[in-house]
Amino acid sequence: MRLLPTLLRRRAPRHYALLDEQGCCRMLFSSAARPQGPRWVEVMEVRLDWIGRQLPADATRAA
Repeated sequence: MRLLPTLLRRRAPRHYALLDEQGCCRMLFSSAARPQGPRWVEVMEVRLDWIGRQLPADATRAA
């Protein structure tokens, strides 16, 4: 019976940033599933002021 709540629990969304060729953030996205494409990187949090700039060194989450 304890298995049912575990199955119904939603996964917490994870945060991703889309980087351009120069390494600048172009889009932020939160989802339970990783977006498709090689330029998406997982980040620790979402900050709108990152858009158009390079991510801080401590922003990305280790794979």
